[in-house]
Amino acid sequence: MAWTYPKYSVEISKLSINCPGARAAHSCDVIGNKLYIFGGWNGKKALNDLHILDTDEQRWYEPDITGRVPACRNNHTTAVSGSKIYVHGGHDGAQWLDDLYVFDTLSWTWMKPNISGTAPSARACHTMSRVGRKMYLFGGYDGHRCFNGIDILDLETMTWQQPYVEGSLPLARNAHTITVVGTKLILFGGHSGNKHLKDLHIFETETLTWHEPDVYGSPPKGLRGHTANLIGTKIYLFGGYDGRGRSNDLYILDSEKMTWAHPLEADGSPPGRQRHTASTVANKYLYIFGGFDGNKWLNDVFVLDVGKLEASAIAGEAVNNLIGNLKKLVNNSLFSDVTFILEGKELFAHRVILVSRCEHFRVMFTGGMLEAQQSRIEIKDWSYKAYCYLLEFLYSAGISNFTAAAAEEVLGLADAYNLTDLKNLCQTALVHSVEVENVCDMLILAHRFSAPDLKKFCMNFIQKNFQDVNSTKGFEHLEQVPNLLIEVTRLVFSKMEYI
Repeated sequence: MAWTYPKYSVEISKLSINCPGARAAHSCDVIGNKLYIFGGWNGKKALNDLHILDTDEQRWYEPDITGRVPACRNNHTTAVSGSKIYVHGGHDGAQWLDDLYVFDTLSWTWMKPNISGTAPSARACHTMSRVGRKMYLFGGYDGHRCFNGIDILDLETMTWQQPYVEGSLPLARNAHTITVVGTKLILFGGHSGNKHLKDLHIFETETLTWHEPDVYGSPPKGLRGHTANLIGTKIYLFGGYDGRGRSNDLYILDSEKMTWAHPLEADGSPPGRQRHTASTVANKYLYIFGGFDGNKWLNDVFVLDVGKLEASAIAGEAVNNLIGNLKKLVNNSLFSDVTFILEGKELFAHRVILVSRCEHFRVMFTGGMLEAQQSRIEIKDWSYKAYCYLLEFLYSAGISNFTAAAAEEVLGLADAYNLTDLKNLCQTALVHSVEVENVCDMLILAHRFSAPDLKKFCMNFIQKNFQDVNSTKGFEHLEQVPNLLIEVTRLVFSKMEYI
């Protein structure tokens, strides 16, 4: 991957002059060779300042603007038509907004246009996407609920419309991304209000129809606050928050083949972040600005030169081919030198792979244990299916079609064999399955197998939904783990003290 900081090895000090200042949940729009940064949140308050980055001269400046400047806001949405930037909604730090403003980049003038029709309700963390002379607004959150309806602004008549939409509607969500590809809108991820999502949907603007395409490859984790940009026919998805941490992963979706790719990491890539912006310049460069890393608000600039990704893509393809070939050896008797017996079934394996990937097997086969001399080893504590998942992970560093139900047993196996990466994979699968009815059982599972991320998520979930959780059968199960019940009780009562 070819990340630079900043572009073309320009000195960092040059881009620090007149820098907009640290922020997240701002907007960034590209017109020509210029990036227009507006609003956001700096950790203390919402903002309404406007800054421009000239990517040719690599310098920041603030234009002398006129007109009616929008109120301070963050998590608003924007879209470009011609020389104008349209800004809708957001949150001002106290209330949710439903207003629409337009900034003319030729005259540097803000205006509030006259609009007819029924406008979308107040919200933030939504998207607005232009196709032709229409803006398509989707999703968002208003403090009480998420949305999944489509609102259309006709730029010719400046009229809001709520069309009848066909197909399978996506779950309501916020902090997702929508990418315009021709006349299609490609939706990925976001947060439903209860969980992070990794589903992908397409909205056909010509027929006003939603559908869920067949997608190949390994998708990103469920994310919110990520970015997605189209360069050529590929969508470049970067960063975001998965409920556990801020990502700096780059994923690429080929919009023609509908295939995910995950290029190899490279030195110099940006730190993990969410609610940053990513903007495409010259159909080649991807500018990353600002965001939140979990501790502080950022004001850095990174640039990805997409034109130099080819070598990384080739290397990534080679790695994928190697993993694919190793995957074929899972439970394959070819060259197998050890057979595990579980539930009366044979499971073929290869010592050299197991020893190189897992300390538990290294001790078993090289530490003088009886199993080191045996070609057939009976495993009594785990199921056949769970062991199959274990071997698939050791051979390929991943698990296909991994369900939350399977993750419950595999979490115990990962804990017993001290496989941190596998445990994290299980925690991610289980976090996305947490609901009111099962959260207490998930908490007990996390406590039993020392899964801190899952435990933290469950505790927070119980705290936010205690009235509903308290009436479930699962809550009664906490009596079997007194120490855990005490933790939950203290957490709930500590919350009540501040009400």
